[in-house]
Parts: sequence; C-alpha cells; structure tokens
Amino acid sequence: YEQLQAAILNGVYKPGQVLRQEDVAAFLGVSRSPLREALSRLEADGFVTSRPYRGYAVVNLEPAQIKEVFDLRSLLESELARRAIKKRTEADISKVYRVVHQLSTPPDVANLTSLATWHRLHTSFHQALFEPSACPHHLNAWRHSNNLIELFTRTESRLTGNVRKPQEEHIQLAQAFALGDEETFVALTRRHS
Repeated sequence: YEQLQAAILNGVYKPGQVLRQEDVAAFLGVSRSPLREALSRLEADGFVTSRPYRGYAVVNLEPAQIKEVFDLRSLLESELARRAIKKRTEADISKVYRVVHQLSTPPDVANLTSLATWHRLHTSFHQALFEPSACPHHLNAWRHSNNLIELFTRTESRLTGNVRKPQEEHIQLAQAFALGDEETFVALTRRHS
C-alpha cells in the first residue's frame, strides 16, 4: 500500500494511468494478492478508481472536480480549525511547533525523496492542527479530500519549487494556534487552503 501510494504521489504512475496488476506487482516485487488488497485500500482513500472489467486506474480529476475538492477541503479545514483551537492543549501546541520546526528545512524539489518527506510533514502539520477538534468523521472527510488533491499539490511543488510561502504560512498558523486567536487562525487556515 505505502509503496504504491508513494509511486502514485511521486508521479511514477500518472493521473488516469491504468494500473496493470501484473506490471505493478512486478514493479513492487510482490504477488498480485497483496497488490489487490493495497489497490482496494487505495481506492477507499481516493488515490485510484476501480473500472469494471478493466481493473484500476490512478484517479484523474477534471479541473472543475479539483476546484470542488479544494473548496470542500477549505470548508472542512475552516470548521476543524474553529473546533480544534477551542480544545487544544499545551501538548497539542508543542506537537504543532515540533512539526513546523521539522518543516523549516526546505526540501530539494529536484529530489523526490526529499520532496515526499516534506509533503508527509506538511500533512502531519495540518493533522496536528486539526486533531484537537475531536471530530473523527470531519477528520476522515478531510483526509479523503486531502488525498484526492495531494497528487496535484506535489506536482505543483515539483514544477514551481514553491515551498517557502507555505512555510511562512505554517509559522503564522502555529502562532495563532498557540495564542488561541480563533479569528486569525480560521482566516489563515482558509487562506492557506
């Protein structure tokens, strides 16, 4: 699951590309049985789509669908932010600062491993901000929407190399979270989406 997810997120398999199970199994060095299980999980998480009688393909969203998912993620993040800031603890604040510090070293955007590590930390940062909300269904919907557009945000990072601006916003988000400034935190969350 993790190897195939990484291959999709790092552009080894492109949006819309059909995943021939025998080829993917050979690429990953696994049999088809665990691959089918991984594909099923990846479908549930929004990375691939099942095509009846034709197997699986990497999810390929149209521009209008991408915009819709960004809008949905923004709505979810705003609500999660509003709820999380009211319930945050000192431990939550420490966790947010720990992850934002790890993000402070910019990735080498030409190095897929470096960029993948940075994006994993990016997701961990947002999870750390939203987990105090104690809203598991909202968080699951947020994770799903984030998965749907992660491929596109990683591609943008590779093409533009723009990771400094998001990091500046991460620092502002962490500060507003720590200070308990709900209005600023929600506004920054909405803008960062």
